[in-house]
Amino acid sequence: MAGRPPLRIGQHGRVSRTYIGGGVWVARCRYRDSDGVTRIVERRGPADDYDKHGKLAEDALIEAIAGRRAPSDFVDTIGPETRIMMLVERHLERVEEDGRSPATLGTYRFAADKLKKFLGGVRVREASTARLDAALRSMRTAHGATMAKQSKTILRGGLQLAVMANVISSNPVRDVDPIKPNAQPKGATALSADELRNVLAGVQASEYCTNRDLADPITLFIATGLRRSELLALRWSEFDPEAATLTIGAKLVRAKGHGLQRLDGAKSAAGLRTISIPVFAVEMLTARRGRTYVGEQPMIFPSTAGTWRDPNNFGKQWRTVREVLGVPEVTSHSFRKTVVTLIDDEGLSVRIAADQIGHAKVSMTQDRYMARGRLHTEVAELLDRTINDG
Repeated sequence: MAGRPPLRIGQHGRVSRTYIGGGVWVARCRYRDSDGVTRIVERRGPADDYDKHGKLAEDALIEAIAGRRAPSDFVDTIGPETRIMMLVERHLERVEEDGRSPATLGTYRFAADKLKKFLGGVRVREASTARLDAALRSMRTAHGATMAKQSKTILRGGLQLAVMANVISSNPVRDVDPIKPNAQPKGATALSADELRNVLAGVQASEYCTNRDLADPITLFIATGLRRSELLALRWSEFDPEAATLTIGAKLVRAKGHGLQRLDGAKSAAGLRTISIPVFAVEMLTARRGRTYVGEQPMIFPSTAGTWRDPNNFGKQWRTVREVLGVPEVTSHSFRKTVVTLIDDEGLSVRIAADQIGHAKVSMTQDRYMARGRLHTEVAELLDRTINDG
Protein backbone atom coordinates (compact mmCIF):
# COMPACT_ATOMS: atom_id res chain seq x y z
CA MET A 1 0.00 0.00 0.00
CA ALA A 2 1.31 3.42 -0.88
CA GLY A 3 2.27 5.57 2.10
CA ARG A 4 1.08 9.03 2.92
CA PRO A 5 2.39 11.51 0.32
CA PRO A 6 5.00 13.89 1.77
CA LEU A 7 4.09 17.47 2.48
CA ARG A 8 5.63 20.16 0.37
CA ILE A 9 8.24 22.28 2.12
CA GLY A 10 6.40 25.08 3.91
CA GLN A 11 3.11 23.14 3.93
CA HIS A 12 1.22 21.87 6.97
CA GLY A 13 -1.07 18.88 7.33
CA ARG A 14 -4.52 18.55 8.86
CA VAL A 15 -4.96 20.44 12.12
CA SER A 16 -6.32 18.51 15.09
CA ARG A 17 -7.81 20.12 18.20
CA THR A 18 -7.77 18.55 21.67
CA TYR A 19 -9.56 19.88 24.72
CA ILE A 20 -7.42 19.57 27.88
CA GLY A 21 -9.81 21.17 30.35
CA GLY A 22 -10.24 24.51 32.01
CA GLY A 23 -11.36 26.15 28.80
CA VAL A 24 -7.98 25.38 27.13
CA TRP A 25 -7.53 23.66 23.75
CA VAL A 26 -4.37 22.40 22.03
CA ALA A 27 -4.03 22.48 18.23
CA ARG A 28 -1.47 20.21 16.47
CA CYS A 29 -0.39 19.48 12.92
CA ARG A 30 2.49 18.13 10.91
CA TYR A 31 4.66 20.80 9.25
CA ARG A 32 7.53 20.35 6.82
CA ASP A 33 10.25 22.89 7.62
CA SER A 34 12.62 24.56 5.18
CA ASP A 35 15.26 21.90 5.94
CA GLY A 36 12.89 19.23 4.57
CA VAL A 37 12.17 17.62 7.95
CA THR A 38 8.52 17.11 8.94
CA ARG A 39 7.80 17.99 12.56
CA ILE A 40 4.80 18.12 14.87
CA VAL A 41 3.92 21.71 15.75
CA GLU A 42 1.43 22.54 18.49
CA ARG A 43 0.07 25.59 20.26
CA ARG A 44 -2.28 26.10 23.18
CA GLY A 45 -5.09 28.58 23.05
CA PRO A 46 -5.94 30.90 25.95
CA ALA A 47 -8.39 29.73 28.59
CA ASP A 48 -11.78 30.75 27.29
CA ASP A 49 -15.04 29.08 28.30
CA TYR A 50 -16.71 30.54 25.21
CA ASP A 51 -14.24 28.80 22.85
CA LYS A 52 -16.18 25.56 22.43
CA HIS A 53 -14.21 24.12 19.47
CA GLY A 54 -10.57 25.23 19.90
CA LYS A 55 -10.61 27.95 17.28
CA LEU A 56 -8.27 30.17 19.33
CA ALA A 57 -5.71 27.40 19.59
CA GLU A 58 -5.79 26.79 15.82
CA ASP A 59 -5.37 30.51 15.17
CA ALA A 60 -2.27 30.52 17.38
CA LEU A 61 -0.93 27.46 15.56
CA ILE A 62 -1.39 28.98 12.09
CA GLU A 63 0.32 32.17 13.23
CA ALA A 64 3.27 30.15 14.58
CA ILE A 65 3.58 28.25 11.30
CA ALA A 66 3.67 31.51 9.35
CA GLY A 67 6.55 32.64 11.53
CA ARG A 68 8.52 29.44 10.82
CA ARG A 69 8.55 30.03 7.08
CA ALA A 70 11.88 31.33 5.81
CA PRO A 71 11.78 34.20 3.29
CA SER A 72 12.69 31.75 0.53
CA ASP A 73 9.55 29.74 1.28
CA PHE A 74 7.65 32.35 -0.70
CA VAL A 75 8.69 30.44 -3.83
CA ASP A 76 6.81 27.39 -2.55
CA THR A 77 3.56 29.36 -2.43
CA ILE A 78 3.73 30.42 -6.09
CA GLY A 79 1.22 28.78 -8.39
CA PRO A 80 -0.44 29.31 -11.77
CA GLU A 81 -3.01 31.63 -10.17
CA THR A 82 -0.42 33.91 -8.53
CA ARG A 83 -0.67 37.47 -9.83
CA ILE A 84 2.37 38.64 -11.77
CA MET A 85 2.57 41.94 -9.92
CA MET A 86 2.80 40.05 -6.61
CA LEU A 87 5.92 38.36 -8.00
CA VAL A 88 7.30 41.72 -9.09
CA GLU A 89 6.80 43.10 -5.57
CA ARG A 90 8.56 40.11 -4.05
CA HIS A 91 11.40 40.51 -6.54
CA LEU A 92 11.83 44.14 -5.48
CA GLU A 93 11.95 43.06 -1.84
CA ARG A 94 14.76 40.66 -2.71
CA VAL A 95 16.58 43.40 -4.60
CA GLU A 96 16.32 45.60 -1.50
CA GLU A 97 17.67 42.77 0.68
CA ASP A 98 20.66 42.56 -1.66
CA GLY A 99 21.55 46.17 -0.82
CA ARG A 100 20.56 47.93 -4.04
CA SER A 101 20.69 51.71 -3.73
CA PRO A 102 17.56 53.56 -2.55
CA ALA A 103 17.55 55.59 -5.78
CA THR A 104 17.43 52.46 -7.94
CA LEU A 105 14.74 50.92 -5.77
CA GLY A 106 12.70 54.09 -5.95
CA THR A 107 12.94 54.06 -9.73
CA TYR A 108 11.90 50.40 -9.94
CA ARG A 109 8.97 50.85 -7.55
CA PHE A 110 7.74 53.85 -9.51
CA ALA A 111 7.85 51.79 -12.71
CA ALA A 112 6.07 48.88 -10.98
CA ASP A 113 3.28 51.19 -9.88
CA LYS A 114 2.71 52.25 -13.50
CA LEU A 115 2.97 48.67 -14.77
CA LYS A 116 0.01 47.64 -12.60
CA LYS A 117 -2.24 49.56 -14.99
CA PHE A 118 -1.39 47.07 -17.74
CA LEU A 119 -0.78 43.81 -15.82
CA GLY A 120 -2.49 44.27 -12.45
CA GLY A 121 -4.89 41.33 -12.84
CA VAL A 122 -2.78 39.02 -15.01
CA ARG A 123 -1.79 35.68 -13.45
CA VAL A 124 1.26 33.52 -14.05
CA ARG A 125 -0.65 31.04 -16.24
CA GLU A 126 -1.64 33.97 -18.48
CA ALA A 127 1.88 35.37 -18.81
CA SER A 128 2.46 34.67 -22.48
CA THR A 129 5.28 36.44 -24.31
CA ALA A 130 2.75 38.16 -26.58
CA ARG A 131 0.73 39.53 -23.64
CA LEU A 132 3.84 40.81 -21.86
CA ASP A 133 5.17 42.35 -25.06
CA ALA A 134 1.89 44.20 -25.57
CA ALA A 135 1.95 45.50 -22.00
CA LEU A 136 5.52 46.78 -22.32
CA ARG A 137 4.72 48.48 -25.61
CA SER A 138 1.80 50.19 -23.91
CA MET A 139 4.19 51.28 -21.16
CA ARG A 140 6.50 52.76 -23.78
CA THR A 141 3.64 54.67 -25.39
CA ALA A 142 2.29 55.98 -22.09
CA HIS A 143 5.50 56.59 -20.13
CA GLY A 144 8.44 56.43 -22.51
CA ALA A 145 11.09 53.89 -23.51
CA THR A 146 13.19 54.29 -20.36
CA MET A 147 10.37 53.32 -18.01
CA ALA A 148 9.36 50.50 -20.34
CA LYS A 149 12.90 49.09 -20.14
CA GLN A 150 12.84 49.39 -16.34
CA SER A 151 9.50 47.58 -16.32
CA LYS A 152 10.93 44.82 -18.46
CA THR A 153 13.80 44.38 -16.01
CA ILE A 154 11.59 44.01 -12.94
CA LEU A 155 9.09 41.86 -14.82
CA ARG A 156 11.86 39.47 -15.79
CA GLY A 157 12.98 39.29 -12.16
CA GLY A 158 9.45 38.67 -10.90
CA LEU A 159 8.69 35.88 -13.35
CA GLN A 160 12.05 34.27 -12.65
CA LEU A 161 10.58 33.42 -9.23
CA ALA A 162 7.87 31.44 -11.04
CA VAL A 163 10.60 29.60 -12.96
CA MET A 164 12.37 28.81 -9.67
CA ALA A 165 9.09 27.44 -8.30
CA ASN A 166 8.73 25.15 -11.36
CA VAL A 167 5.40 26.75 -12.21
CA ILE A 168 6.65 27.74 -15.67
CA SER A 169 9.50 26.13 -17.58
CA SER A 170 11.09 29.32 -18.92
CA ASN A 171 10.86 33.05 -18.42
CA PRO A 172 8.50 34.52 -21.06
CA VAL A 173 10.11 37.96 -20.77
CA ARG A 174 13.23 36.52 -22.35
CA ASP A 175 11.57 36.44 -25.79
CA VAL A 176 9.94 39.88 -25.62
CA ASP A 177 11.16 42.14 -28.43
CA PRO A 178 13.81 44.73 -27.50
CA ILE A 179 12.33 48.06 -26.48
CA LYS A 180 13.38 50.85 -28.80
CA PRO A 181 12.71 54.54 -28.27
CA ASN A 182 10.10 56.20 -30.46
CA ALA A 183 12.68 58.73 -31.56
CA GLN A 184 16.34 59.23 -30.89
CA PRO A 185 16.83 61.86 -28.17
CA LYS A 186 18.77 64.95 -29.12
CA GLY A 187 21.10 64.65 -26.15
CA ALA A 188 23.36 67.25 -24.58
CA THR A 189 24.99 69.88 -26.79
CA ALA A 190 28.79 70.03 -26.83
CA LEU A 191 30.31 73.51 -26.83
CA SER A 192 33.16 74.88 -28.89
CA ALA A 193 36.17 76.43 -27.16
CA ASP A 194 34.83 79.95 -27.79
CA GLU A 195 31.38 79.02 -26.49
CA LEU A 196 32.91 77.47 -23.39
CA ARG A 197 34.90 80.62 -22.61
CA ASN A 198 31.80 82.77 -23.15
CA VAL A 199 29.73 80.65 -20.78
CA LEU A 200 32.42 80.81 -18.11
CA ALA A 201 32.73 84.57 -18.47
CA GLY A 202 28.95 84.92 -18.38
CA VAL A 203 28.40 82.96 -15.17
CA GLN A 204 31.29 84.73 -13.43
CA ALA A 205 29.80 88.12 -14.31
CA SER A 206 26.20 87.19 -13.53
CA GLU A 207 24.69 88.63 -10.36
CA TYR A 208 22.09 85.85 -10.41
CA CYS A 209 24.84 83.20 -10.48
CA THR A 210 26.76 84.93 -7.70
CA ASN A 211 23.74 85.23 -5.43
CA ARG A 212 22.76 81.58 -5.95
CA ASP A 213 26.29 80.17 -5.87
CA LEU A 214 26.20 78.91 -9.45
CA ALA A 215 29.46 80.37 -10.78
CA ASP A 216 31.83 78.10 -8.86
CA PRO A 217 29.98 74.82 -9.60
CA ILE A 218 29.70 75.70 -13.31
CA THR A 219 33.42 76.53 -13.35
CA LEU A 220 34.18 73.09 -11.94
CA PHE A 221 31.81 71.43 -14.42
CA ILE A 222 33.83 73.04 -17.21
CA ALA A 223 37.08 71.97 -15.57
CA THR A 224 36.21 68.33 -14.99
CA GLY A 225 33.23 66.98 -16.96
CA LEU A 226 31.82 65.45 -13.78
CA ARG A 227 28.26 64.26 -13.45
CA ARG A 228 26.05 66.66 -11.51
CA SER A 229 25.48 64.07 -8.77
CA GLU A 230 29.25 63.58 -8.44
CA LEU A 231 30.17 67.27 -8.39
CA LEU A 232 27.66 68.19 -5.69
CA ALA A 233 28.84 65.24 -3.55
CA LEU A 234 32.43 66.50 -3.38
CA ARG A 235 33.99 67.18 0.03
CA TRP A 236 36.95 69.40 0.84
CA SER A 237 38.90 66.35 1.99
CA GLU A 238 38.83 65.13 -1.64
CA PHE A 239 40.53 68.26 -2.99
CA ASP A 240 44.35 68.30 -3.02
CA PRO A 241 45.50 71.81 -4.01
CA GLU A 242 49.21 70.88 -4.08
CA ALA A 243 48.70 67.93 -6.42
CA ALA A 244 45.89 69.77 -8.26
CA THR A 245 43.57 66.75 -8.02
CA LEU A 246 40.06 65.78 -7.04
CA THR A 247 39.13 62.30 -5.83
CA ILE A 248 35.73 61.18 -7.13
CA GLY A 249 34.02 58.39 -5.23
CA ALA A 250 30.46 59.31 -4.33
CA LYS A 251 27.22 60.74 -5.69
CA LEU A 252 24.09 62.42 -4.36
CA VAL A 253 20.78 60.66 -4.93
CA ARG A 254 17.22 61.29 -3.81
CA ALA A 255 14.95 58.31 -3.23
CA LYS A 256 11.37 58.14 -2.00
CA GLY A 257 11.30 57.58 1.75
CA HIS A 258 15.04 58.20 2.13
CA GLY A 259 15.52 61.84 1.11
CA LEU A 260 18.79 63.18 -0.31
CA GLN A 261 21.74 60.92 0.44
CA ARG A 262 25.44 60.82 -0.37
CA LEU A 263 26.25 57.32 -1.55
CA ASP A 264 29.87 56.24 -1.48
CA GLY A 265 31.14 53.99 -4.24
CA ALA A 266 30.26 53.65 -7.90
CA LYS A 267 28.75 51.11 -10.29
CA SER A 268 32.20 50.28 -11.64
CA ALA A 269 35.83 50.69 -10.65
CA ALA A 270 36.16 53.37 -13.31
CA GLY A 271 33.77 55.58 -11.35
CA LEU A 272 36.16 55.63 -8.40
CA ARG A 273 38.94 57.85 -9.68
CA THR A 274 41.34 60.70 -9.04
CA ILE A 275 41.53 63.36 -11.74
CA SER A 276 43.89 66.20 -12.40
CA ILE A 277 42.21 69.60 -12.57
CA PRO A 278 43.34 72.75 -14.43
CA VAL A 279 44.93 75.75 -12.72
CA PHE A 280 41.81 77.92 -13.07
CA ALA A 281 39.84 75.30 -11.11
CA VAL A 282 42.50 75.04 -8.40
CA GLU A 283 42.47 78.82 -8.03
CA MET A 284 38.68 78.89 -7.79
CA LEU A 285 38.57 76.13 -5.17
CA THR A 286 41.40 77.65 -3.14
CA ALA A 287 39.64 81.01 -3.05
CA ARG A 288 36.34 79.32 -2.21
CA ARG A 289 37.86 77.42 0.70
CA GLY A 290 38.97 80.71 2.21
CA ARG A 291 35.46 82.15 2.19
CA THR A 292 33.33 82.38 5.31
CA TYR A 293 30.69 79.65 5.65
CA VAL A 294 31.28 77.69 2.43
CA GLY A 295 34.90 77.00 3.30
CA GLU A 296 33.87 75.86 6.77
CA GLN A 297 31.45 73.15 5.58
CA PRO A 298 32.52 69.53 4.93
CA MET A 299 31.05 69.66 1.41
CA ILE A 300 32.48 71.94 -1.29
CA PHE A 301 29.07 73.08 -2.55
CA PRO A 302 26.68 73.16 0.45
CA SER A 303 23.10 74.33 0.42
CA THR A 304 22.25 77.57 2.22
CA ALA A 305 21.27 75.40 5.21
CA GLY A 306 24.66 73.69 5.35
CA THR A 307 23.34 70.39 3.98
CA TRP A 308 23.98 68.58 0.72
CA ARG A 309 22.83 70.65 -2.24
CA ASP A 310 19.94 69.08 -4.13
CA PRO A 311 20.94 68.29 -7.75
CA ASN A 312 17.36 68.86 -8.90
CA ASN A 313 17.20 72.33 -7.36
CA PHE A 314 20.58 73.14 -8.84
CA GLY A 315 19.29 72.07 -12.26
CA LYS A 316 16.27 74.37 -11.95
CA GLN A 317 18.49 77.34 -11.08
CA TRP A 318 20.75 76.65 -14.04
CA ARG A 319 17.80 76.36 -16.42
CA THR A 320 16.64 79.79 -15.25
CA VAL A 321 19.93 81.56 -15.89
CA ARG A 322 21.03 79.81 -19.08
CA GLU A 323 18.24 81.58 -20.99
CA VAL A 324 19.63 84.92 -19.83
CA LEU A 325 23.16 83.87 -20.79
CA GLY A 326 21.99 83.00 -24.30
CA VAL A 327 22.71 79.26 -24.03
CA PRO A 328 19.22 77.75 -23.56
CA GLU A 329 20.29 74.31 -24.82
CA VAL A 330 23.31 73.94 -22.52
CA THR A 331 22.70 71.50 -19.66
CA SER A 332 25.13 70.49 -16.95
CA HIS A 333 25.70 67.34 -19.02
CA SER A 334 26.79 69.54 -21.94
CA PHE A 335 29.99 70.35 -20.06
CA ARG A 336 30.67 66.64 -19.65
CA LYS A 337 30.20 66.08 -23.36
CA THR A 338 32.34 69.12 -24.14
CA VAL A 339 35.30 67.80 -22.14
CA VAL A 340 35.18 64.52 -24.07
CA THR A 341 34.92 66.40 -27.39
CA LEU A 342 37.92 68.59 -26.53
CA ILE A 343 39.96 65.55 -25.58
CA ASP A 344 39.08 63.92 -28.88
CA ASP A 345 39.86 67.08 -30.87
CA GLU A 346 43.26 67.27 -29.16
CA GLY A 347 44.06 63.78 -30.42
CA LEU A 348 44.24 62.25 -26.95
CA SER A 349 43.17 58.63 -26.56
CA VAL A 350 39.64 57.49 -25.84
CA ARG A 351 41.05 55.72 -22.77
CA ILE A 352 42.11 59.09 -21.36
CA ALA A 353 38.62 60.44 -21.94
CA ALA A 354 37.07 57.39 -20.27
CA ASP A 355 39.34 57.71 -17.24
CA GLN A 356 38.54 61.40 -16.94
CA ILE A 357 34.76 61.05 -16.87
CA GLY A 358 34.52 57.63 -15.22
CA HIS A 359 33.41 55.32 -18.04
CA ALA A 360 34.39 51.67 -17.69
CA LYS A 361 34.53 50.52 -21.34
CA VAL A 362 35.83 51.96 -24.57
CA SER A 363 36.74 48.74 -26.36
CA MET A 364 38.07 45.30 -25.53
CA THR A 365 41.54 46.17 -26.81
CA GLN A 366 41.81 49.32 -24.75
CA ASP A 367 40.45 47.60 -21.65
CA ARG A 368 43.03 44.83 -21.90
CA TYR A 369 46.15 46.57 -23.21
CA MET A 370 45.97 50.12 -21.93
CA ALA A 371 46.37 51.04 -18.29
CA ARG A 372 43.31 52.40 -16.55
CA GLY A 373 42.86 54.75 -13.64
CA ARG A 374 45.99 56.79 -14.41
CA LEU A 375 46.34 60.48 -13.54
CA HIS A 376 46.10 62.42 -16.81
CA THR A 377 47.60 65.90 -16.44
CA GLU A 378 47.07 66.37 -20.19
CA VAL A 379 43.36 67.03 -19.63
CA ALA A 380 44.00 69.78 -17.07
CA GLU A 381 46.59 71.38 -19.35
CA LEU A 382 44.18 71.20 -22.29
CA LEU A 383 41.39 72.88 -20.34
CA ASP A 384 43.73 75.61 -19.08
CA ARG A 385 44.73 76.38 -22.68
CA THR A 386 41.09 76.36 -23.79
CA ILE A 387 40.05 78.89 -21.16
CA ASN A 388 43.13 81.12 -21.21
CA ASP A 389 44.07 81.26 -24.91
CA GLY A 390 40.94 83.05 -26.02
